[in-house]
This record gives sequence, structure tokens and C-alpha cells, in this order.
Amino acid sequence: MLSNGGFYLGKLLAKEERRDEVVKILKVLLKRHRNDLDRQLARSECSEHVIGMFFERNKDKQRRQFVIDLFSNSICIREQMETEKFIEQLLECSLPEKHRMLAAFSQTAWGRAKLRTSGALDVVVDVFSTSDSIEEKLASVAAFRHFVHDNAGMRHLSENLIFVNTVVRDVNTYVEKNRAECEPTVDLEFVQNLRARGEGAEPGGERQDVEEPADRLHKDFYSMWSYDTPQTSPKTSPRRASMSPQYNAPSPSYSFPSSVASSAPSSPEPRRPSEGILDDLSDVESDNGEEKEEKENEDEKKKRQEKSIIEGELWLLTWLSQDDHNLQFLIRADVVDVVVAYLRSTADPDFRTYRVLRRMATHRTDVYRLLDLQFHVRILTGLCASPCRMLKYAKTCKHCDKCSEHGREILREFASHVDNSYGDAHINSQFTKEDFVHRTKAAIAKIVLVKERIRLAKVPALTELFNALAHVMSSVENFKELGKITTYENGPSFVSQIIGALSILISGQKIKELCENDMWYFPVTDGGECVLQNVTSSDSDDELLHFTDEKNEEIAVAPMRAICENSHYFEGMFSSNFVEKTEGIRKFQLQSESCPPEDFRLFIHLLATCTGPCTVVASAEQCANLLQLSDQFLCPTISKQLCADDGPLRTLLNGRSLHTLLPVALATNAHPTLLDTVYLTLVRFSSSEDVTKALEAICQNSTVVNTFVTSLRTFLTTKC
Repeated sequence: MLSNGGFYLGKLLAKEERRDEVVKILKVLLKRHRNDLDRQLARSECSEHVIGMFFERNKDKQRRQFVIDLFSNSICIREQMETEKFIEQLLECSLPEKHRMLAAFSQTAWGRAKLRTSGALDVVVDVFSTSDSIEEKLASVAAFRHFVHDNAGMRHLSENLIFVNTVVRDVNTYVEKNRAECEPTVDLEFVQNLRARGEGAEPGGERQDVEEPADRLHKDFYSMWSYDTPQTSPKTSPRRASMSPQYNAPSPSYSFPSSVASSAPSSPEPRRPSEGILDDLSDVESDNGEEKEEKENEDEKKKRQEKSIIEGELWLLTWLSQDDHNLQFLIRADVVDVVVAYLRSTADPDFRTYRVLRRMATHRTDVYRLLDLQFHVRILTGLCASPCRMLKYAKTCKHCDKCSEHGREILREFASHVDNSYGDAHINSQFTKEDFVHRTKAAIAKIVLVKERIRLAKVPALTELFNALAHVMSSVENFKELGKITTYENGPSFVSQIIGALSILISGQKIKELCENDMWYFPVTDGGECVLQNVTSSDSDDELLHFTDEKNEEIAVAPMRAICENSHYFEGMFSSNFVEKTEGIRKFQLQSESCPPEDFRLFIHLLATCTGPCTVVASAEQCANLLQLSDQFLCPTISKQLCADDGPLRTLLNGRSLHTLLPVALATNAHPTLLDTVYLTLVRFSSSEDVTKALEAICQNSTVVNTFVTSLRTFLTTKC
């Protein structure tokens, strides 16, 4: 290079018979002395020969790859090659490498303008959409990335449906392939410490564990769909919760090299100290010019490249969303859904992508479109109501916490543009429509987004919601036709949207009060006493009661005194002047439809005041059966024991078991706090699927439905 070798090599390119040898040397020099080679080749005026090499037919593809590498990694020679004629030739030819050559023009302002005005940019977009090659995808994304310096080019991309549709398709495919949904688990170590603190409290005094309920819950006290800054938060102060999250410096995987050529041939390798020019030449001649000392695992390399492509596409969406002109083409249901799915359902998303959604939320001109898309519902169900927030005492999950934080920030911004005369007018106009679903969707938006009391008073949205809930649950047919429908693709059920909107009414303070005294239920594994274990018919102190099934097979035998003391039903049956007392009958036959014999046996053990492992309640179904039995046989002590702060109900009751316990709670109301606990689970700790399944379980009985709607309204409007 000191002898001006690049200049003479450029001159030698004019000789066809010497080109193969010259290209091999130039490849090595391009790695080692790129800037010097660029300057010397430009002086040799070899650009026409280089362009000619690209269009040579029946030649080694490595020549065309060299032309792409030279054009991508040079400045002076690129200025000579950037001509309209070259672009026209590329558009007219059918070479498979032409789109990568076209993409390389995006590195300069002149090239970007010519790509846009000549239609070449659309060609690159078409190849980007149809190609399955990772190298071509990387080259296309890197080329599009340069258009952030060209506003007209970015607008052209946003208006190109093929480009936006391809990004949506690619991200959806990536999410499905790399889905990593949060699976919440209970922090058993934490609840064991919680139990130890509770047992260490002095009798008659308050438990020490209630002093920091937020820390105990590992959760904030948001309602299911709340996006306001809470008054109590376990990790952040109210001020910090209302602030935008801090952003770290871009990660290396989020940045792209300036070269648009394929990664292996075009990326310069670091110089190995023991090598000379002859070693490089031998490398060029073997294995098509690339042989790495350390080979990367192909699967890992492919995953890394796929992730780079997706992050690059989302990075482009983020840039596009910064221009109000582009937003009108990005405010689409599939774009919103794909960004939400990427943030929520991938293991390590780049959370800066949430800016796309936040920019949509700030675009006041398209507030009506966003309301019609149910933008607020998509964000609330996709980001705010993350899985691990639906479980009490769950282990902390930074991913879900961050999703919720960003979701609330987006909704606060969106609500600020809806809660005014402009946005409220559109919502109010929906109430005049005859369609039931449209009116209910408007009521949901009103309750969720509008906070100004004067605007809320104009339309009785709350009454509309409760009436809609009653109508949807009025019959099994209505529930199937209305309650289980989704108002948009892959969205939550309609009835769960109603419950989600109503959950806004419950305050954080109310959630705190209802959760404050919760303890974890630890079944007895050893110790304790089983009263029925050693009972015999020869005991003279107490008569025995024999409980049998319909086949007269014995279920349990228990002392009559203990049973009658804890059950008003059995007390009246065996102590009053009924036939059982007058004729000395000491036998009770269980009807088969009441409950399984095993659960009835457990019920008798509880009635007999056993304290051993025989009284363990193992499932929500058992708990529901015991509540029904305690109501049927008038046993308030058992109901109190089941619903106690450290009883099994509060531990076994969650979103998945709600469909089992909700009908029992409504039919029996066996304990004063039972309904409140169940309703809290419904509006705070249940997913859309859980809510739908629970309400479907009670819609068959109109009396129960009326009780449900009335008591739920009382719970949300007076107790909260």
C-alpha cells in the first residue's frame, strides 16, 4: 500500500485474464487497509470495471460479492459507482444479488433519494418480504435503517403496506417460535416465614406480619385494570411510579453494521499477529474465502441473527412512530397486537419498543380510531394484567412488573387525550347506537378512561355496564352468544371485559384491607388428635352416630355429643322429639347427590373437632363441598374455620378455582367475609379465561345471577 499498490491493482482490473488473481489480493487488502485501498482504487478510475464485474454472466458469484463488499465498505469508490445508470442496470437485470447491491445505496443521501424516486426501494421491500434467507433479511433491515436520515424515505416505508405487513408477520412468527409466557409460582419460602411470624404473635394481639402488607403480597394494590399510580407500592414510591422508565444504552444486538452485505464475507476480521499476506491469500483460496479459527454453533448463530432481524424491524417501527404522518399508517390492530405480544410473550424483549404504543397513545388526531380499536383493552389485558400479577404471594417477576409499568404509562397518556370534550364526545355518541355490543364497549371505555366527574355524570355508564352484565348472564344462550364472544381477534371475552372495567371501581385501600390479614394455609402433616380414630361402640359415656351411604356402607362413626354441639341440624334431629330420638335411631344416611363420601367423612372429622391430618382440606373442590355441607347442616363453626384468615379457603381460592367456589359462595353465603373474598378474586386475581369460566358456572340459575349482580354492585359501589 505504501508503494501505491492499490492504484496499480485497480488498473489491472481492466485485464480480464488477471481479474481472478487481482480480486483475491483486493479481498485481503479490503480487510487490512480499507481506507487506503479505497483512496487508491478511486484514483485508478476502475469503477466501470468493478461495475462490469458485477454484471458478468457465468462467473464466480464471489466476484459479485466482492463488488458488494467494496461498495459497502468504501467511500471514494462508492462516489464513482453511484450513478443513475448503475441503478437502472440493477433494476433491469435478474441477478439474485441485485437487491443487496441496491440496498447498499442506502448509505448515502444521494443513494437513498435515488432508491426512493426510481422505485428501487420498493424492489428491496418486495425481496425483504418474500425472501427466506437470513442474510438477505439482515441486508434489507440494515438498508432500511439508514433511512432514518431521510424523512421522505421513512414516510415511503410507512405508506408501503408490504413493508408494514412483513414486519407484523415476521414478529408474529418470532413470538410464536420463541414464546415464553410467565408461569407464576407461589413463593413458599416467603409464606413459611409469614406463618412463622404469625405464630410468633402474642395471643389476643395483632400479628406482626400485617405491618407491611405490601411487602407480604409481593404486589401492588392495583385493581385488575387500574393504571393510576397507587398510594402503596412495594418497590417504588408514587413519584417514581408515575415517571417514565430510564433507558439504558443500546445493546450491541440492537445496533447494525453499516455494511449491507452478508455477514461472513463482508465483516472485517481482527488481524492475527502470526499471519502474513500469504496466509490471507491461502484463506481466500480455500473454503470460498472464509474459514474462522473458532466456529460458532450454527443454531446459536441463527437464533442470534433472527433476533437481530426482529429487533431491527421493531427499531424501524419505533422510528416510524416518531412522525405524526407515519402514525396514521401504523395505527392498526395487528401492529398494536404484535408489539404487545412481543413485549409480553418473549423472554428478553427490548422494552424500548413500547414507545410505538406510547406514541400512538399521544396521537390525539386518531383518538377516535384508537377507541374503535379498543386500544385501552388491548393494553390493559396484554400488558397491565400480566400473569404473575394474578396470583397472590407470587414470586417477583421483573419482566411482568416492567410490562405492567409500561402498560400503565401508555394508558395514562391515552386517557389524558380521551378525558376531554373531544374524546368524550366520541364515546357518548356510541351510546345512541342500537347495537348492544357497541353501547357496552362505550360504557367500558367511559368507566376506564374518563375520570372527570362532570363527564361521567352526563351518561350513566356504570348503570349501563351492570345492566349489560345482567343481560349477558340472563340465560345460557345469551352467555354463549354475547358473553363468550370476542370483540377483536384473540381478545378477551366480552363478559370479562365488563368485569375488568368494573374492577376500576375497587380502590387500592380496599384491596389492602381485604388482603391485610391473609395467611397461608399449611395442612397438618403430623401431630394433632383424631377423635374418631379410637371410638368404639362400647363407650358408655357417649352415644355414637353411624353415617352411611345409600348402599348402607359405613362412612364414619362419631360421638353424638360432639356432632350435635357443632351442628344445629343434627342437634335438632337427635335431641328434639323427632323420630330419631323417640325410636333411638342413631344412624344417618347420606344422599348420593350431596357430595362424595370422602368429603363427607372429612366433614364429620371437622364436626368432631379433630385436629390431626384427618382434617386436611386438599383442594378447592373439597373446600366447596365442605361449605355446602356446613350450610346444609347448619354448622357455622366449620364455615368460620374454612374462611378464617389462616383457613384453606383464602389459599385455595384463586382464578383457576373461582368457577368452583363462586357458585357456592352465592348459594350459601356461609360466612360474612366469604363473598368479599370471592369478589376480590374475581376483580383482581383472575384472568379473562378464569372470569369467563366462573360466570358461565352460575348463568344457569336466574336467582343466583340476580344475587350476583346485586351483591357485586354493592361490593364495588358501597364497600369500595
